[in-house]
This record gives sequence, C-alpha cells and structure tokens, in this order.
Amino acid sequence: MKNNTKFLTLIFIISLFFRSIRSDYPPLTWDEAALGYNAFSLSQTLKDEHGSFLPLVLKSFGDYKPSLYAYLAAPFISILGLSELSVRLPSILLGSLTPIVLFLLVSLLYPKRQLLPYLCATLLAFNPYNIHFSRGAWETNILTFGLTLALYLYFLSLKSHRRLHLYLSSFAFGLCLYSYQTAKLTVPLLISIILLISRPKIRQIAPFFVILFLISLPIASGLLFNRDSNRLDVVSIFSYPQSPEETNLLNAETTQADLRLFHNRLAYFSRQIVYRYLNHFSSRFLVFEGDWQNPRHSAPYLGVLLYPSYFFLLIGIITALNQFKRIPGHRFFLLWLIVSPLSSSLTRDTVHAVRSMYFSIPLVVFIGLGISRIYYLLPAFTKKIYLVLVCSLYALSFSYYLEMYHHHLVKLHPADFTYGYKQAIEHLLSRSDKKTVYLSDFYGQPYIFYLFYSHYPPALYQPKSKLIVNGTDIGKVETIDNIIFRSPSYDHLKNLDSVLAIFSRDDILRQNIDKLPEFSTSFTPLSPINDLSTFYAYEK
Repeated sequence: MKNNTKFLTLIFIISLFFRSIRSDYPPLTWDEAALGYNAFSLSQTLKDEHGSFLPLVLKSFGDYKPSLYAYLAAPFISILGLSELSVRLPSILLGSLTPIVLFLLVSLLYPKRQLLPYLCATLLAFNPYNIHFSRGAWETNILTFGLTLALYLYFLSLKSHRRLHLYLSSFAFGLCLYSYQTAKLTVPLLISIILLISRPKIRQIAPFFVILFLISLPIASGLLFNRDSNRLDVVSIFSYPQSPEETNLLNAETTQADLRLFHNRLAYFSRQIVYRYLNHFSSRFLVFEGDWQNPRHSAPYLGVLLYPSYFFLLIGIITALNQFKRIPGHRFFLLWLIVSPLSSSLTRDTVHAVRSMYFSIPLVVFIGLGISRIYYLLPAFTKKIYLVLVCSLYALSFSYYLEMYHHHLVKLHPADFTYGYKQAIEHLLSRSDKKTVYLSDFYGQPYIFYLFYSHYPPALYQPKSKLIVNGTDIGKVETIDNIIFRSPSYDHLKNLDSVLAIFSRDDILRQNIDKLPEFSTSFTPLSPINDLSTFYAYEK
C-alpha cells in the first residue's frame, strides 16, 4: 500500500502538471465563459445570470446546461476571482484524480493482474483524450470522473459488504445526472451493466435505487414538464429527418415498393445511427484525426489516443474476448466499451468526442491489457527491452501530441477556438466612453465574453437580462447597456459619430472592407495570429 501511495501521488502530480500548465490556453469557449459567469453569479447572489435562485439547470443560452459544474466552480471563483484558471480548476483537479480512481477500480476488478492497474493509471494520465477535456471547463470530464468513482464505489461495496459504499455509489451516480446531458442515457446503461455482471439480490440493491430515484426526481421533472430537454431536441438525430431533396431523388430512382422497404424512416435513421456509432471505433477517430467535425475537440493531426495505443487496444480487446467467460472484469469493460458511443450516435453529429468522452476509460483499460498481455507472453530476458521500447514509442508520440496541442491547435483554427474575444473585450472596455458600441456576433455568443471579462456585477445584470430564443435552437442576448452584439455594417457606421465597432475577420471579408483604401489606417487588428487577426476595431 505504501508503494501504491507513492505511485498514485506521482501520477496525480504528473496529471496535474499537464492539465494545468498554461491554464489560459486554449481560449475559453462560450460554454466555459457561461459556466464561469454563472458560477460567479451564484457565488455572489445565489442566482444564475437570469436571476433563477439556486437552479438545478442553467438556462444559459437556452440550451439548459446541468448546473453541477457551476456549483463546483463557484468556491474557486470566490477565492481566486473570475478567470480562466478558476473556472477550469474543477475539471483540472477531477481530471487529475481520475487516473487514481481508475487504478482503484481496475485493482478491484483484476486482483490477480498486478501490472494492469499501474498501466491503466499511467496511460490515462498521458492520454490526449483525457488531457484535452481536463484542461477546459468541460462538463463531460466531470461526468467521466463521476462515473468512474460511482462504479468503483459500487464494486467496493460488493467486496466490503458495507452499505455505506453502496449508498455513496448511488449518490455519485445521481450527481452524474447533473453534470452533463448525456448522463441521462449513460447512467441507466452503466447501472444495467453492473447489475447484469454482479446480479445482486433485490433486497440488497433496493436502497441504491431509492437514493438514485430521489436524486433524479428534479431531472425527470424537468424533462417531462419544463424546457430542460430543449438541448436534446436540438441535437437529437431524430430532429433531422431525410431532406426533401434526397427523398425526391429516391422517388425518381426507385419503385414505391423499394422505397417503402429500403428507404423508409426506420431504415434511414438506423443507417445514420450505425454510421455514427461505428465512427467512434474507426482509426480515423481514435488515431489519425480525432473529432474531425469540430477542431475544438482534439489536437490536429492526431486522434484521441496516442499512436502506439491502437495496436495495443486491438490486442487487449482480442484478449478480453478470448477470456470473456472466465474474467468478470473483461465482461464489464467490454460492455462499457460497447455502450459508450450510443449517446453520441443518437445525435446529429457524425462523430462527437465530447458526448462520448467516458469512452476513454474502457479504451485505456484495453490498451493496458494489450501491453500487459504481450509482456507476460515474452521470455524473461526480453521483458525489460519490451518495456523500454513501449515507453520510448509512447514518449515520442506524446511529444508529438504536445507539439500539436500547444503550438498548432489554435493557430490552425483560431475562429473555432473563439480566439480574440478576450483581446476584443479588453479593447472595448478601454473605449467605454463611446456613445455606440458594436461587437460582432459572427463567432457566437459575444455577450457572455463581455460579462465574463468585464466581471459585470451579477446583481446589476440579472434584472436586465433578456435572452431571445428562436425556435428550439440556442438563443442570444442582443444588447447590454450601450453595447450591441451584432455584426456591424461599415456602410452604416462610417456615417455615425462617437462609435466603436469590433468586426470579426469574416465580417471584414464579407463586406470587402479589406479592399478599401482606408482599411490599413482605420481598422486596428486586436488579435493577430497567422499574419491576420480574428477581430478588428474601427472607431471614430
């Protein structure tokens, strides 16, 4: 146990280092800024940005975020002030603790495999998937930690026969429901798996469900009677049926009988779901590109795993399948692996690293299983050589990941990372004497960055908050005081007096402002990157 303590302390320090270094990089997303400002508002007034008292769900942009992350961040913001670090600290700390919890979980499920827990904890500490989402205020990272902890406590209760561990497991599962939207599907799936694996008696498990039911009542009420499910309506694959153009094309190309048999609504959605599901197991997602739909979700030119991991992952899965009947741990993690992409597969995106992040846990376990399987098959005199080779390959791959993440991630896709909002707000605040101020909304939700970086007093903002929601998609705030959050029109502004307008690069290009002779003298680049700027200021 003493050696385990030293190892786990070292793993925590390593994890914390890679998750906290350069804590303001990459720039905040609007969701991070929203969580941060709502936590700031809760810490000062016990209300969210729209004035709801101690809410369980944050209205935010109209996407109804679960509120757990904001409550976790509120104490850090109260102590450290509102900043990138304070809003990201809950994710950084819990992401650094996840390898330790995984070590404990694997130790319980594989008591005879002494090397595997150490491998899993180490792999998770250096895994790009987990580092990426631990560095930001990502709710999915809180869910991943919560699920791993809840599962550990459940299996610990089976070993210790202590009701306290079972109650704590139920409580942890319940809290997961308030961490991230996909937990509403993921938690029932994982609970079904552990009940299938352990088959406890009803009398023994009844208190578990009572606690879970009581904790989940507000969530169920919100889904049934309020607008808390709004975000599910927006992202659900079933909200995006086959387009009329595609339907008309099929009508022209096939018979009515074939159309009803092969191209009906059920067949269409089944194909889409299977396609999305299998994408999560592709080498493109796991090794070479990561989340190719959204650059914010993975480092460029690299998947969610380090390059050597793919080979060991295949070995680990094959090993688990061969020993499926003999080892309960294999059955549990294989089932976890199978259900992990389901929540993401039911959404509009063809692949989504955020919604399937807890997928990283079984992936790491099977990678560790693959490494250990080869190790135990090798002759004694080659084992050290094998470990040196594996460590060297991982060190090289991890170095490449750090290079891609820290030096290329934002430069390749500055607009996707909302790069420049901080500089734009700082410039805006220094020119607050202007009669009229425009801040482009081309990159989405500029108002929340203004609230965040100006530390706008929540008590002053709550009475005047006005979220405009159109349909089921997320809404926007159009004005705060004299600031208009809209893409400015240069033809209109050049005739006004006492005006400050902050244009996005896309506004400049769309209005052909860069072709005007006064562009170089009248427009100030605020956030230079790659010889261009994401925002430009015009004032007179």
